[in-house]
Amino acid sequence: MVTATGILILIIGLVAWLGQTLAFLTARFAVKLGVLERKEGIDASLYVIEAKAEGLVDMLLTWTFPLSALLMLLDHPFWPYLGLTGSGMFLYIGGLIPFSRVFLKREGKKVGSRSAERAAYVFGAMWALSAVAMIALATVELSI
Repeated sequence: MVTATGILILIIGLVAWLGQTLAFLTARFAVKLGVLERKEGIDASLYVIEAKAEGLVDMLLTWTFPLSALLMLLDHPFWPYLGLTGSGMFLYIGGLIPFSRVFLKREGKKVGSRSAERAAYVFGAMWALSAVAMIALATVELSI
């Protein structure tokens, strides 16, 4: 179970980190891959926040989550500390991305196509759930 969770967190974490890195470094390519909504499809402020501000911060920090999963799979003693750090970030973005769409949509702002909106909800839930799983695993490991 721990191995399967580690593999799943590694994949989920890499998808998020690589997607945000692409969104920041090359938005046009990120749009082609479907990891970023077209600039015309969302409110201008949301685009700047997601492609630039959040993209940069995520690129610089969220690598800790997939790395913690890799270290867990390799049974490295440092993984729980990195796991707690990365999990905190993924728990935050797992709520920020979907809830920003909920509240902006209520204000009449464009939040992307229906499929992109659903993807934000699904990925947000996956990120939050994987963060909770890693927090639980790291806590157990540190309690031993």
